[in-house]
Amino acid sequence: MAGVLIRMKLAVLRHTIAGPKATWMLTGGLVGLAIAAGTIALATADAAPGTVADLLAVTFAIWAFGWMLGPAFGGDPVLRAEQFALEPVPRTRLALGLLGAAFVGVTTAVTLVAFTALVVYAARLGILSVVVSIPALVLQLTLVVLLSRLAARFFGALARSRAGAAVTAVITATMMVLSQSGWVVFIALDVVLETGFSRTTSLVIRALPSSWGVIAVEAAARKDWLWVVGPLVALAGLVVLLVLLWGRVLGPQRLARPVVRGSSAARAAKWTDRGPTAAVYVKEVRTWLRDPLRVQSLVVAPAFALLSGLLPLMFDSTALLPFVGAITALMAATVSSNLYGQDGTALWLTLMTPGTELADVRGRQLAWLTWFGPLSIVLTVVGTAIHGSLWPWAIASTTAILGGGAGLLLLTAVDQLVPGPDPHRNKNSPLDHGDTTGPAFVALLLVLTAATPALCVVLAGDLLDMPLLMWAGGPAGVLTGLVAYWILGGLAAKRLAERGPELLYLMRAGKEHEAALSAETSVIKAMPRHRRGLLWTSFFIGCLATFPQGLVPLGMKLSGEIERVWFLALYLPEGLQWPVIALMLLIGLSAFALASWVYLTESRKLKAKLERKAAERRPQEQPLAVG
Repeated sequence: MAGVLIRMKLAVLRHTIAGPKATWMLTGGLVGLAIAAGTIALATADAAPGTVADLLAVTFAIWAFGWMLGPAFGGDPVLRAEQFALEPVPRTRLALGLLGAAFVGVTTAVTLVAFTALVVYAARLGILSVVVSIPALVLQLTLVVLLSRLAARFFGALARSRAGAAVTAVITATMMVLSQSGWVVFIALDVVLETGFSRTTSLVIRALPSSWGVIAVEAAARKDWLWVVGPLVALAGLVVLLVLLWGRVLGPQRLARPVVRGSSAARAAKWTDRGPTAAVYVKEVRTWLRDPLRVQSLVVAPAFALLSGLLPLMFDSTALLPFVGAITALMAATVSSNLYGQDGTALWLTLMTPGTELADVRGRQLAWLTWFGPLSIVLTVVGTAIHGSLWPWAIASTTAILGGGAGLLLLTAVDQLVPGPDPHRNKNSPLDHGDTTGPAFVALLLVLTAATPALCVVLAGDLLDMPLLMWAGGPAGVLTGLVAYWILGGLAAKRLAERGPELLYLMRAGKEHEAALSAETSVIKAMPRHRRGLLWTSFFIGCLATFPQGLVPLGMKLSGEIERVWFLALYLPEGLQWPVIALMLLIGLSAFALASWVYLTESRKLKAKLERKAAERRPQEQPLAVG
């Protein structure tokens, strides 16, 4: 049966992988091969064999962890057990067949290359270790594939539940923090190669099943056959157990509890009597707790902020703790930038009651502030109290971002709506909810811009050595926040009234309509590939140079509290620090300017192109015939 399923999967892949999907697969494969090459390089590191073994054990655990997290973000597998529910095939046999098909793929090939690091390490120990490493490699690869399939069932069962949304949010936040802090790996690697792991850490790492192959290889070099056979038999037994468990769970998924998104008629009527804004407010407050997609947004913002603030503690630095609340508010506005798209076609309820657009916007703004406002303020107070300073900076940034976010996220949600499935049709993967990267970037930049005036007040007070002016940054943040909340919220309501039917049609037609529309009117998708690459590269460089390498060390220099952590300028001699900070800011602003120039240039080209097409389609006026 495995052969049939493998041929079936290959046929599906041949007919579905094309265009952007093929490009992404190729890019992911190349990146994976680069990481696999790094894994193999660890096996040849110039260090004690025990230290190298510990490093390989950690790396193999990370690979296994990545395989387990993959189903949460990679969408549905090509072949799913549900597709064979009516076939008269025993579950265990079906599990073995699907396992064979799971080995066919780019990720499995890349992982196989990475796991050959075990054979490379065994070659350093002798021929017996090499012989033992072959079955260990096969069992190890089978283990991670099985863990991935079981994780796919688990995440699929939790996909519609609030608990599953919270788990996915924490995983998402962790991956985002690790992806932006990958430099820590190289620092830790340099330290470990010199000092090695502690005995306790080594024992914990080697207790993981992903490390049992390394234990067997080391034991073969010592000719300790009990520790050669024992880990291999245990690994094989675990693989058999997981196959049997997978066969047992191939039935219908029953772990998720149904999610209630409504409220009783009596409660709804009570709040409706208090006005439309109050009714929308209560509906939104409850939706943030009842809709799994909202729960994911509710959890990912503070999780990302806390992990970002706690990561520098590895270097005994508390420099980011005062800004954990501001980061929470910023991420909350970013991940909430598609509120109307998340609600699907429920927009028709607002459109069928003309004149309620402003109440709908205000209710959503108040609900967002209810959930993220107190949370951000508490995190700001606690983080700043732990750090012991930077109160004006923390208060000004948090208040300004909260107000700016409340105003800008609804405006972005209306102007940059991304259609996705209705809530009751949500799939297992957050990638199936629509690509919200564009609105998220727009919201991120606009909210940061809204916080600039308040931060400039604090900066002016610091430069002029006027503490009172520095503390005025807090009231300035509140003022700019109120202005953004009121004016931008009103503008969002006006845009909603104007574009309501168009947005509803976009959400009803879904991704197909969006693709057809964006192919015609999207500036980014219409520009040549090299210009698009230049745009995103410039934007990424601008973010990296301006914020973590420019503004943060600038604030530290001005406050006098230096924490070098990962800031390049602070590692240089005193005379070069200010020039490097200025250079980073110049590079960042220049990169942003280049990205803006590319976008505006291509926007003008696209506008001219659309005007020419409209002129060609416009019927020619014919003179009326006389007589």
